[in-house]
Amino acid sequence: MLGFLALYFISGGSNTDDKVYLTNLPRKVAIIAHRGASDTAPENTLAAIRKALLSPVDYIEVDIHQTKDGELILMHDATVNRTTNGQGTIADLTLTEIKKLDAGTWFDSAYQHEKVPTLNEVLEIVKGHKKLLIEIKKGDGEFYNGIEDKTLALIQKHRAQDWCVIQSFYDEVLEKIWQSELAVVTHKLIIGKLPWLPLYFDHRFRWGNFDKYDRAAAINAHQYFASKEFIKYVHNKGFKTFIWTVNDAGTINRVLASGADGVLTDNVSKLQFK
Repeated sequence: MLGFLALYFISGGSNTDDKVYLTNLPRKVAIIAHRGASDTAPENTLAAIRKALLSPVDYIEVDIHQTKDGELILMHDATVNRTTNGQGTIADLTLTEIKKLDAGTWFDSAYQHEKVPTLNEVLEIVKGHKKLLIEIKKGDGEFYNGIEDKTLALIQKHRAQDWCVIQSFYDEVLEKIWQSELAVVTHKLIIGKLPWLPLYFDHRFRWGNFDKYDRAAAINAHQYFASKEFIKYVHNKGFKTFIWTVNDAGTINRVLASGADGVLTDNVSKLQFK
């Protein structure tokens, strides 16, 4: 939808009242709603997804974990502690137990009836109206057994291969996705790369270049490492790069001017068409 749109900053400062306006530029960029419209609704909930669907973004990004009984749910953390009224590790809780929790009051009392959604529920409401960027997370110290196959099965169930992208920090997760017969676009997540050495950091320091990720479409890095040199390096290797998580309008301006293919942002409500 944003297609050949980029962002620029209209007003002079970067206070909370500033808006990010959209204008035409002759190259394609993607704007991605980080954890849904997480500035106006509790992150990784159906409320945040619905608000993002009504916004001018191209993608909606979500995080998934796996419950004790093998269900895929939306949540950033490996525990329910921060974004619900419950306590405990997701891998130790069943879906029934998690569905009893309040996932909205921590954000605002207006969302006191918001529940933790499943990935299946999210796919049902997105329906290709936006692209969905699914980050497969790691459990509290361990990888989730079978989470990759279950994610792919849900994507196939909803015939969502054309509008879903899977990303992860973990090579083990991406390699299992690549072994599947189902063709789904993948992105490799990293924190950043040192500019003068073949050394980068995802969840640990790794030596080498990005050639091992040749089956991924993009290498997505943190904004602090999104220099022109990094973006040029990634492009020369044949990848796109979507920079996370960029909330300040001036930084969005800088990152896109440096050649990034898109940004993940929490400030969905501040996006406006010029």
